[in-house]
Amino acid sequence: MPTNVSDFLKLWTQSDQASERRLQKFLLMGLDKIVQEQSDVLSKLSVGPSASGPVVRWMEEWGYPTQISATLDQSVLTFSGRLFGKAIDAEAVRKVIRQGTILERPSDGAQVKVNTLNGLTANVSSYGGGILNDDITETVWDIIAEAWSDYRDASDPRSLDRVFREVGTQIHAETFEIPKTRKNTKYEIVGDEVEHQISALLDKLRRQLAYAVLRSRPFHDGTGFVYGNKTEESTMCGLCSWPLITQSETPNPKVYVNKTSQVLTKDDLDNLALSLWLDEQADLNKGNWWIVCHPLISRYIHDFDISYRRTERTDTGVGFYVDHFDSKIGKNFPILPDRYMRPDTLMIVNFDAATYGYYANDRMDRKEVSTQGRYQRWLISFQTYGVVVRNPRANIGMIYGLAH
Repeated sequence: MPTNVSDFLKLWTQSDQASERRLQKFLLMGLDKIVQEQSDVLSKLSVGPSASGPVVRWMEEWGYPTQISATLDQSVLTFSGRLFGKAIDAEAVRKVIRQGTILERPSDGAQVKVNTLNGLTANVSSYGGGILNDDITETVWDIIAEAWSDYRDASDPRSLDRVFREVGTQIHAETFEIPKTRKNTKYEIVGDEVEHQISALLDKLRRQLAYAVLRSRPFHDGTGFVYGNKTEESTMCGLCSWPLITQSETPNPKVYVNKTSQVLTKDDLDNLALSLWLDEQADLNKGNWWIVCHPLISRYIHDFDISYRRTERTDTGVGFYVDHFDSKIGKNFPILPDRYMRPDTLMIVNFDAATYGYYANDRMDRKEVSTQGRYQRWLISFQTYGVVVRNPRANIGMIYGLAH
């Protein structure tokens, strides 16, 4: 398999049958190797199995929440907000709350016990002593436990519904042509014109794939995202697109943070990590977690706590470099600057939950197009499917709108 651009080009320019077979076999893997060597984020993303359809689908389910929004008025608790990724309804409440459920208000520690449940309201009573004041506005209540006895019959069984997530594919194509006169002309700087042109084209394809994996968005028809054969020019879902999709379902401004042209601070990173852990139940002790940002944003991280740092007189270098961030919740995050990242955006990503891949039987291919003139023309194309992120809410957090 080609391991660098030079080996790749040697294989490309050979025309015998054995070389052609090797080219078809190793062309994509060679490109992958080159791309991953020269793109920081792509080197962390695994390449998944080939897709056999224009849309890649997988099933996910929302876990049981640990909190619910409600408003207390004397002995009546009225539930509101969202549950399981959609507007709250009676069916969703029954999956979380039933007779005997104990709720606690974090603001003052007051607890109530649900006596009866009727749709979006529950009749409650004070539990565990203390003064029970009414809520002025919608309040978040923690779901603590349930009061059971040996003689209580099992009622209101619970189950979780599953939903489909999906990503589409995107075709990447380039054309390359060279006149016979130029092909046979030697230049002072360019030793081989064909290799020079192919090298430039591969560099463009590498950038194109890196941008697509990071920043591409699916086609949007004004109502929602459209995937696969439902649109003629399908585009894939990039890593940066997942927070946009998940936050359109159930907004959480603590994990999808708009900085409105403000500079990044330590508190921003600490709060993002804390909110992923508390609000989205992210398992930060499992996986391959990184902070991903543009180099323009990483320079702010390099200056964190700069007034507390010391240099010795024997040091001959100037400046500071930071390659990891120790959050206040006890998790260490390596920092990964990538020039293909959006300049105003920073993400905390679990790369173990993310993959991208290629459409079946549509790996990198070259095709010579017949012409009537004295020049050669080639079509180079391949098709990838979007970045698949399992449980994206718990595996990606984003800060956007950063000053850079």
